[in-house]
Amino acid sequence: MNPCTTDYKVNRISNFLNLPVFQISGGIEEERRAFAQRLQVALQRRSLCSAFVKREECQDPHQYTVLSQAKLHDLVIVDAGIDIQAQQIRIGGQDTSRQDSLAWTGGGDLAMQEFTDRMVDKMDEYVRQTPVWACILIGGKSSRMGRPKHLIEGQNNITWLERTTDILRPLVDGLVVSGAGVLPEKVADITRLADIPGVVGPLTGIIAASRWQPTVTWVLVACDMPYITTEAIQWLLAERRCGCWGRVPRLEGRKHCEPLFAWYDFRAAQIFEEQVCAGNLRIGAAAYHSKIDNPQIPEWLQYGWQNINTPDQL
Repeated sequence: MNPCTTDYKVNRISNFLNLPVFQISGGIEEERRAFAQRLQVALQRRSLCSAFVKREECQDPHQYTVLSQAKLHDLVIVDAGIDIQAQQIRIGGQDTSRQDSLAWTGGGDLAMQEFTDRMVDKMDEYVRQTPVWACILIGGKSSRMGRPKHLIEGQNNITWLERTTDILRPLVDGLVVSGAGVLPEKVADITRLADIPGVVGPLTGIIAASRWQPTVTWVLVACDMPYITTEAIQWLLAERRCGCWGRVPRLEGRKHCEPLFAWYDFRAAQIFEEQVCAGNLRIGAAAYHSKIDNPQIPEWLQYGWQNINTPDQL
């Protein structure tokens, strides 16, 4: 494993300043807990799920308790006295000059609505700041094509896999390949992820990726979509927001979505894990979860979602 990747994961677990995790400070315990309850209700009205971590519920080491909640919720509110580095909500405070803090000075429903507006803006920022990694799926049976699709060569003798990596590299923070098969020499140094035992098909790729890097957002791309473009990827990532755990788009006139060229927030991992527990190994099932958006692909970008499965199509 890349050493810088290991350092990154450790830092993310101990430092929550780049995640929607806020610790309440100031006031007495009853005030903090009453405020947290009001904020949770206000967020729920906006279809945002949150968790309040109390001191007596936080096991040592505290970081792992908070991280487990951050992977399941749009926002985590942590009570005072828990040893983590996180953004602050200051009860009764006036100083909002710090970028990592918000102040709650009290008030009725209108004041809570205004505070929630500011909180949601912050949460949107954290979603857009989350590192973006790409996972390229290879190693399918290719029974209809008769040969490994990721090794098919296009213009200038560049394989489909090489072209896909060339398009993705400038747009993402990291890149991995999931699946078996020989890699072209040009991309032989890409990190390979092992399949998850008992899980087959594309689902094993996204689960392996989300377990390996549990706090990054993932662009999932199948190797048999050789016409992806920079513009298509930018469009896919453009509307990331809090409360949205993925964008699995659909082509005009089609009922089904396109899960093999899609964006998944790290919170979507729980959807895939639940599918495995339920014995549903169809990756497309996640597209219809209430937290997943299904935007229609603009006509001028639709070619990027064209997959090729047979020699005739090729």
